[in-house]
Amino acid sequence: MKLESAEIRNYRMLKCLDVDFEDILSLIIGKNNSGKTSFLSILRKFLSDAKPEFSYEDFSIETQRDILSLENSTLKADEYVPTAISLKLHISYSDSDNIGNASALLLDLDDAMHRLVVLFEYTLLFEKYQKLVSDFAEQQSKGLPQTFIQFITKHINRYFSISVKALEYGNENNSKTVSPDIIKEIISFQTIGAKRDVDNEQGHSRSLSILASKYYNSCVNSETEFPDLQKQLFETDENLSGIYKGLFQPIVKEIAAMSYNPKEAELSIISTLSEKKIFQDNTTVKYKHEDTLLPEDYNGLGYLNLFSMIFNIRIKLDYLSKKNKVDENPTPINLLFIEEPEAHTHPQMQYVFITNIKQILQDQQKQSGNKFALQTIISTHSSHIVSQCDFKDIKYFYRENSTSVKSRSLKNLYTEMVNSTDDETRASEERAYRFVKQYVTLNRAELFFADKAILIEGDTERMLISAMMKKYDDTMLAANANNYEPLLSQNISVIEVGAHSYNFATFLGFIGIKTLIITDLDCAKMSKNNRLTKCRFTEGTSTTNASIKNFTKLSSLTDIIKLAKVPIVFEFNSQSNSWSASESGKLRLLFQQEEQGYQARSFEDAFLSINKDYVIANQDNFSSLKCISSLSDANLDYYDLADMCIESKTAFALDILLFSDETNTSWDTPRYIQEGLSWLTQ
Repeated sequence: MKLESAEIRNYRMLKCLDVDFEDILSLIIGKNNSGKTSFLSILRKFLSDAKPEFSYEDFSIETQRDILSLENSTLKADEYVPTAISLKLHISYSDSDNIGNASALLLDLDDAMHRLVVLFEYTLLFEKYQKLVSDFAEQQSKGLPQTFIQFITKHINRYFSISVKALEYGNENNSKTVSPDIIKEIISFQTIGAKRDVDNEQGHSRSLSILASKYYNSCVNSETEFPDLQKQLFETDENLSGIYKGLFQPIVKEIAAMSYNPKEAELSIISTLSEKKIFQDNTTVKYKHEDTLLPEDYNGLGYLNLFSMIFNIRIKLDYLSKKNKVDENPTPINLLFIEEPEAHTHPQMQYVFITNIKQILQDQQKQSGNKFALQTIISTHSSHIVSQCDFKDIKYFYRENSTSVKSRSLKNLYTEMVNSTDDETRASEERAYRFVKQYVTLNRAELFFADKAILIEGDTERMLISAMMKKYDDTMLAANANNYEPLLSQNISVIEVGAHSYNFATFLGFIGIKTLIITDLDCAKMSKNNRLTKCRFTEGTSTTNASIKNFTKLSSLTDIIKLAKVPIVFEFNSQSNSWSASESGKLRLLFQQEEQGYQARSFEDAFLSINKDYVIANQDNFSSLKCISSLSDANLDYYDLADMCIESKTAFALDILLFSDETNTSWDTPRYIQEGLSWLTQ
């Protein structure tokens, strides 16, 4: 039996959030304030809190407005639509599963269905709605200066109530109310929060020692499980009792002498060591450094956090598997939520954690003889953890707008990128999917956490783009632009993708971030052997740039230049998995445009066309140049100069930075890039 998915409605920014779960591990990722903590919160409230309570602020903004609209209303029963925060869980089971208590959730007789649906609601029922309106009206009649929002905020738990229902799969109008206790016999939910109370201040931390005691209490099934420990405690009790006899003899004699009946006042003080007390009060965790044992608080916060997390994971797993209750079976569904395991840890430690966590979870199931089913959910905003996680395990949370969060499962990206029925096209789509999957997870997982992205072709643009962004920022700040947020202070991911930006098209639409693609026009003409070869713009008839052709669906150079008269901006259609022209779109395609009477085909000749004097002034310093005398040849255009004089594009970019002044005012940014940066700030 396993949890397939959850549907959350009207909770904070989770107005309409659907999340599916993997069998072993689901990785919840997203930028800050993208709903990850709220997701954990609502699961905890409904699945583990004894008496879940919500506040007015827990409702989504739109639902808050719906609640406020009830003031002084007089709706009839058939007009009233209950207002609720809800969590709907979809559960699946197989023929081999012993559904036990879960049979209370069955509402159909179809043996092939194998689906259960549970609905948790915090809702305002019609009768309570009527009472809410009348109670507030009574308050107003007494002249109390209280607004409706103040009244409902203060008394919300008086009118809203928790309900749990089983729904028939495929016919949710058929339902029945079930006891929350039944759900607790079916689903166990444990969390390891982001605040793990580890510190190493002033040498006072004993968090690991305390956890060691908790671990012992959770993993020991009975007092006879470790006979060696029991034997040692028995021998120690006898020895200590002998020592106590001599130690306490004087006071024992005094007590007997002062008693009315000395025989009845004869005391024996003996040792009764308890293994649990020993672990609780007399266990200290130390770590080995070379040949010395050092206190736990000498460790850095990263190690303390990692050790604490592993202890906690083991404690929670032992609790969920109920190892300490031999006569009790685990619940059919067991959920463990680990929040932000990356706290205080450096990248290598994060790699190791996510690489090994699945093995720990699988080992736990094997130790239970596969009788213990566990699904783990990890939330993170660490690109290092994402880079080591299975692509299909990722659930991407993103803000659809300022008040709503959505979720996308990356395992669905495959069907969106690979859907052709033509074998050759499908093979190409498969390659593109594998490329994006490998490139993003291994090299650029930070894309998932970026607000914006810039895709560039190569080293030249990568080395110069930050300097160009700074130049733009300085210009805007000097002009006192209103409410201008500098590009360099924004969460922008710069990705070098060569000529493959078009392969990222569906993925970029999938994650929905604003994206600027900076590429080259790459003018070409047909050679004598019917192959496209590079050429200057005035000779060109087409382009060899695959991204331009894929996004614009054009190959004629004339048509491409005509299209570029206005910004080339696209909006992603999630239904058709395609991009279409839209002024308000989130993706803009950039390439060279005519500037100072010259149309460039690449970044290098575009840069030379507006910065020739700067390059000539530094020609003796630029190690990237060759044929330096040609720079002053008036008979050569910028296409020729870039082709003849720049020996290394990478070295050319380095030279530009090396021999610039501190503010990079000695050279200008090509206009097409300048316009792209301006669009990115909007």
